[in-house]
Amino acid sequence: KAVYYCCRACQQKAWRAHKPLCLRTVADKRSVADIVGLHVQLVGSFAEDEACSWIQSKVPWWRSYAEGILELVLHLECFPLAVALAAERARAGKTATPAEYLSALKHAGYKRATVRRTSEKHPECFPDVVKLLLDTILQSDQAHAEDAGQALRKLALLDTEAIPLDLLGTDERKAVVLLQKHSLVTLDDTGCAALHAVTQRVVRDWLTPKSHRQALVAALSAVLAAKLKRFDQVKPSTFFIGRRYARHTGIVAARAREWGVLPCLPGVDVGQVSRGSDTTVFDNIGSMCRQAGHFYEHVSTQPREALRMHLTTLDSFVTGQGRNHQWVAASYSDIGNVYRAQGKYDLALVQLQQSLKILIRAYGGEHGDVATMYNNIGELYQEQGNQEEAHVAFKQSLEIKIRLFGAHHPLTAFAHNNIGNLLRLQCRFAEALIQHVRALEIHKNVHGAIHPRTADSHNNLGLVWQQVGNYPNALKQHLLALDIRTKLLGHFHPDVGASYNNIGMAYDSQGDHEKALGYLEKSLDVCTQMFGYRHPQTADRYNNIGGVYRALGKYEEAFNFYQKSLVIKMQVFGQEHSLVADAKYNIGRVHENRDEMEMALALFIESHKMYFKAHGPSHKMTKSAADAVQKATVRVEQRQRETSKTQVVHQ
Repeated sequence: KAVYYCCRACQQKAWRAHKPLCLRTVADKRSVADIVGLHVQLVGSFAEDEACSWIQSKVPWWRSYAEGILELVLHLECFPLAVALAAERARAGKTATPAEYLSALKHAGYKRATVRRTSEKHPECFPDVVKLLLDTILQSDQAHAEDAGQALRKLALLDTEAIPLDLLGTDERKAVVLLQKHSLVTLDDTGCAALHAVTQRVVRDWLTPKSHRQALVAALSAVLAAKLKRFDQVKPSTFFIGRRYARHTGIVAARAREWGVLPCLPGVDVGQVSRGSDTTVFDNIGSMCRQAGHFYEHVSTQPREALRMHLTTLDSFVTGQGRNHQWVAASYSDIGNVYRAQGKYDLALVQLQQSLKILIRAYGGEHGDVATMYNNIGELYQEQGNQEEAHVAFKQSLEIKIRLFGAHHPLTAFAHNNIGNLLRLQCRFAEALIQHVRALEIHKNVHGAIHPRTADSHNNLGLVWQQVGNYPNALKQHLLALDIRTKLLGHFHPDVGASYNNIGMAYDSQGDHEKALGYLEKSLDVCTQMFGYRHPQTADRYNNIGGVYRALGKYEEAFNFYQKSLVIKMQVFGQEHSLVADAKYNIGRVHENRDEMEMALALFIESHKMYFKAHGPSHKMTKSAADAVQKATVRVEQRQRETSKTQVVHQ
């Protein structure tokens, strides 16, 4: 009973005022506030600063432990009744620090009172409050009352806010109104539900029988898997699906771990999991988490969330299908792609090679998935700067595809494109053109002149001509790609944005900086519309616009755009990624143009260390940064000598 009141006097006063109400009022008219004797606002949650302030006012010797108080408040999820109880007990027990109280609280765990201290007919604790409300609904003769319990248990497995009601069954959605009427659930203007984290915990831990838990996870994961199946990372019109459901997918997976439906930690022995002969629940969890991982990886650019989802996918498929299934191979590949995007190439290579081993074991060496995995390994080697290994992997992929599909298949054309891109990076332009022309001919014969794959081949040819220095041919190919993409995809699509960017860069290389700026700004507009302002592609556009301003001699504008690019890349990739090194290197170039050599030298040294760590000593960017360090060092030392001479003359 002390949970709900700050002191004994308030408790007795509230009970005297509410006892007649609780005994007289019809059960289905009562709210949580009526039962516990508090204003309805206190059933919600404190703001963090409000909760911290409350504790500091009640336990004055804790005022110098602001961080400890905040940690305690967050552990209690800002629930007012729990915060009030913590303050009261800390004051009564003379607890020295909030850390000490939190440690004792975690050690004790969450336990229900088993013995009532009075015969008064009032709830002993908050779990009893929730149970009383739910029993009241279930015992009523209202329509869909019997579905309220199942609806509440499903809602308790999801996030606390913005819960789409289409995750529930038809009758369960109708029962949500009863839950709202009894203050267990709230509904917002968009029709999404919300309920407090403490209510969720009570429902999960005390009001959901263990025998029902796997079935609940199976039902929700099946619905989420079906919803997220419609998400496609290359179709912006489906991005809203990821935004609507991905967060709930992660929560459901976490609850499945808590309940033992899945292993508690990635990589633990699957024998610890209680599973039956039906593996559908594991397949559904894996499917929904894989799609959510792709959303976090490609759209919202949250690599940590993407990695967490793909690790859960791996655990689910291993638990359901064993370690040598093709779905497990796909999970290893997804994990490797996330590590690759983070610049963790060694970890990525381990995952991709593990995927390749499983696929070869499952299918043998002659299979389309094996060829795709060789291609992915080749792309990883290419990014790493290991071009010889990349060429070997791409060639293996091409040979398998020719044997399986023939020389005139779109998948064979895809392999030709990848080899062409590698040859372009090696400055073997004549050979690169041959590969891209072959790919273009295949796509035209198979798909026709107006097709996304045909546009990709025109784009790749444009990049080769641009690097050769033949800007008219480069612009011709890029404009053809843009025309095809706008006809098929509209003006707001990532591929259209890429075409705008490539045309802008071609004009910039040609020296027509004003035209370049116009196309690059269009590309930036597409990226911000599609992905927002915190995405690697947006950062890339900021970088390119900064390069044009630098070429125009507008160093202040160039610095601002390079700085925006750096901030996004550091937020997405962390401090040690090679793309972050690119941004710092470019900012160093701006300082060099301004004759601010000390600042330029510091950035060149920093970027050189990052390039060396990411790519090794033989990569072209490592060499460029080393050359920049050497030249900047010479200029700084020369300036220091001149300054010393001037000081001697003055003396």
